[in-house]
Amino acid sequence: MKASWILWHVTSSVAILFLVGWWAMQVGVSAGSPYPNQPIQVVVPYAAGGGSDTFVRILSRGIVEEKRLPVPLVIINQDGGIGTIGSREVKDSDPDGYKILCHHNAIITAKLVGTVDYGPEAFEPIAMTGEMSMVILVRGDSPYQTVADLLGDAKDRPQDIRFAANKGAPAYFATLQLEKTLPGAELRIVSSGGGADRYAKILGGHLDAGIFSLSEYLDFRRGNGTPADQDVRAIALLGTERHESIPDVPTATEMGSPVLLSNANYWWAPQGTPSEVVDYLADLLKATMEDETVRSELQRIRVDPTYDRGESLQQRVNQTVQQFESVAEQKPASLPDFSLYLGVILAGLFVWMLLESLVGKSPVGDSISSRIRMTLRPRVALASLIVLCGYVLLLGMSWLPFAPLTAAMVVTLGGTMMIGSPESRSRNDWLVLLQLGLLTGFGVECVFSLVLATPLP
Repeated sequence: MKASWILWHVTSSVAILFLVGWWAMQVGVSAGSPYPNQPIQVVVPYAAGGGSDTFVRILSRGIVEEKRLPVPLVIINQDGGIGTIGSREVKDSDPDGYKILCHHNAIITAKLVGTVDYGPEAFEPIAMTGEMSMVILVRGDSPYQTVADLLGDAKDRPQDIRFAANKGAPAYFATLQLEKTLPGAELRIVSSGGGADRYAKILGGHLDAGIFSLSEYLDFRRGNGTPADQDVRAIALLGTERHESIPDVPTATEMGSPVLLSNANYWWAPQGTPSEVVDYLADLLKATMEDETVRSELQRIRVDPTYDRGESLQQRVNQTVQQFESVAEQKPASLPDFSLYLGVILAGLFVWMLLESLVGKSPVGDSISSRIRMTLRPRVALASLIVLCGYVLLLGMSWLPFAPLTAAMVVTLGGTMMIGSPESRSRNDWLVLLQLGLLTGFGVECVFSLVLATPLP
């Protein structure tokens, strides 16, 4: 055996022993140590740089800088599906407290409009940390001075008042509630994008009114000296009491339209998470919300540093659900079971390969080796596809740990290809393949855990 092969086998064997030993030790530590003993992932179901992401990162800095956690806190941005891709990821995770979600009221409305078939009931509420008030805006020269003026005109001219509230969003359900406070009032609800788009359309006269966050209003308004038709004006605050930043703006409730809406930030764990883990996380968030640096940062982005947990938080969530349900035209969600479909496809491919191997014939006149290659190569490609699909499926189901599953995938995939090449069947090749599989599976997990501080499935 060549010296280079001996060096490879010795080096790889030592590395494998180290990696497997490290992995076994980590598994043992995780099983025997109190929570938390590995990195905690916080899933933000929106893109980096947005309002939700900014809020979570402020709290994350407060946790990390003050060393409130003995393990890393990792923020994972999983945007898409109006927040449902990230929420589903957490919902389907192990209920061990190592993957949690920060999401606002859209977790309620997504179910009510049929985007998903689950809502808050699929999670354990940890805490509510901060909320942003919402206001109803009109253009500065609008004839509407109060909510009563707006609704009165909506009753006299049904469907003529163009009101900005993106369909399916929490503001949409608040608008439906607003209509109900004056029987006969009908607003023409218009989906019109983000705050900047809605602001431009109100100034341009394409919208008559709309719901905005308090932060958006404070950023958009021009102030004294600005012509009325180039500015916006708040006619109602959708809160329980007036806000200190706009004390002259009454609440909708004060004007006879008891509609409440705020952009509250809720933290969720998968259903079944132990109560002691939920309490640990709730205590962690409470201490962070009391940090003066964190409160100063929240004030900068105009988030009120409110906090709630336990029974009162559950009551708050239940009341919000009931409020939205009272005006929702709920449709049952019909989401495809992708795991089932993939399983059926894999089973079909396997049956096809089996039948083809039993009845397939090689072209007459070819050499034996040529016929072997022509028979095996399509089957090798198909078998490789099945191995990869099965690997992804098993990862998604979280039945097996990442490291041994990945090692098995590499060995199985490589072995499948080697079988398709009869000239590559030496015992040494199989040993190298086994070593590569172990190095890949356990090595990748080691790098992600120790260097990137990101736990794998």
